[in-house]
Amino acid sequence: MLLFHLLCLPRALAVLTGLGSVKQRPLQSPHEYDPLASHDFEAFINRTLDEFLTPGVAIAVVHGNKTFSKGYGYANIHTHDPVTPRTLFQAGSTTKSFTAATMSKLVYSNESAYAEISWTTKLADLIRDDFVLHDEYATTHITLADALSHRTGMPRHDLVWTISDPTLKEQVRQLRYVPLSHEIRTEWQYCNLMFSAVSLAIETVTGTAMGTLLREWIWQPLGMHETFYSTSETLAFTEQSDQVNMARGYLYDNYTKVQVEVPYSDLPPANGAGGVISNVLDYIRWIRMFLHPSSSSNPISASAIKTMTSAHMLMAPEWRPSTGADFYALGLIGSVYRGHELLGHNGAINGYMTDMQWVPELDWGVVIMQNAYSLAAEIVLWRLLDDFLLTPEGERFDMAGTARQVQAKKIEQLESAREILYPEADVSAAVGPALPLSAYEGLYHHPGYKGLRLSKSREPDGAALPGAPLPLYANPATRSYLNISATLHHVSGEHWWAQVQSGPGSWLADEVMRARFEIGANGKVKGLGLQAEPAMAELAWFEKVE
Repeated sequence: MLLFHLLCLPRALAVLTGLGSVKQRPLQSPHEYDPLASHDFEAFINRTLDEFLTPGVAIAVVHGNKTFSKGYGYANIHTHDPVTPRTLFQAGSTTKSFTAATMSKLVYSNESAYAEISWTTKLADLIRDDFVLHDEYATTHITLADALSHRTGMPRHDLVWTISDPTLKEQVRQLRYVPLSHEIRTEWQYCNLMFSAVSLAIETVTGTAMGTLLREWIWQPLGMHETFYSTSETLAFTEQSDQVNMARGYLYDNYTKVQVEVPYSDLPPANGAGGVISNVLDYIRWIRMFLHPSSSSNPISASAIKTMTSAHMLMAPEWRPSTGADFYALGLIGSVYRGHELLGHNGAINGYMTDMQWVPELDWGVVIMQNAYSLAAEIVLWRLLDDFLLTPEGERFDMAGTARQVQAKKIEQLESAREILYPEADVSAAVGPALPLSAYEGLYHHPGYKGLRLSKSREPDGAALPGAPLPLYANPATRSYLNISATLHHVSGEHWWAQVQSGPGSWLADEVMRARFEIGANGKVKGLGLQAEPAMAELAWFEKVE
């Protein structure tokens, strides 16, 4: 559903070519290296934040035994609280690496209670009553490694956890109501809900909450004392600290041209796929563990780190300038740039974005956190990486240019949504819906996605797109997160298309999909078919229940 703002960035353009054989130059000496010190770099940051409408960003770089960090811009644009290296951000899908690491503690444990757990253990063996899928073979054969490397055959189905308020167990149990799109281990498909399932398995086996395990098993041993697994815990900490603040997330409204602040109450609970809140200094401690996998102070074993960083599933080509096949490990992404392996992950959630990457053989890594939906963090990351590699100007990856292309392409898709979704539709031959708009109002229900309420008038915080002919507005029927809503645009007869938004209208966050009503023999609306999962052509059926 909702593009990549639900925890992970998109892989939007084909991989760039022509960078396969590059003569290497000497790398930076750690004695002379200071990536954030120059006026030129600060000017570059300010230009990037301005152009890509990003209030603030925090950066930390590690090289050898040195860490460099700095904050830029504002954590809160109204109070002008500055971003510092200790400012806290929602870290989105970078959480996935922590979930994989926590499971590794069970896989490599010497305790007899966990002796039967391995990476090939079936998820259903750990949470049999909860983990049930449409396909019986997939149910009984998906392993922990499958779930942690996105090779289960299950697409995102993010509406399961965004338009209602399910507990972790309810998220997993709702998987039985949504279809797989591929056979197991045949296609790489990003699926947040599989990490929810692994998280539930961890909690079930240990009898301990995931947040407690993360703190005791991972964060405390690494000295990550400013990392949290809930918004309430984070805010309680910042209220007692005069050194650490929590950044506000912002969504830029393309229609009103203003930054809209995201309420903390709109942030979903942690679920194994996302939810970690931290700062760049703590994340550098996490990266150091991967740079020094054999260190005796690491909370997980060298064997666990090797498995977590090894290829488990090849990924489709993306817009990054890889010179080899990109792969997904366990909660981490791997690629090759200018002859060097690059590992890491990115994340995005409701006005926050994070990117962490490291080059193991060069003992170098970087983490960038920001409080807006934009590709600013990616632009900064590639500048820092190319600076470190001393890449000649003419051979550098133009991430800023790529970001502009991504934005232009997405805006074009949104503006041409009707033509893309219904290429055969003839505007001049279109007919109106069979019933008055009031007949379509009411509550619609899907067993996996739960309820949507349709109305001729929008909710105060709902979507309101200009110029929508015969608009209907859809909002979650119960408590939900991310402020999701949709505007339904009429095409012809019972055919519509929906523009789904998370908060204000945004090129980066908006998504479009096909929709179709069905009228029963009694002349009343039976239900709504909605392309709730973009990876699948079939429409999910929402029955009209009132």
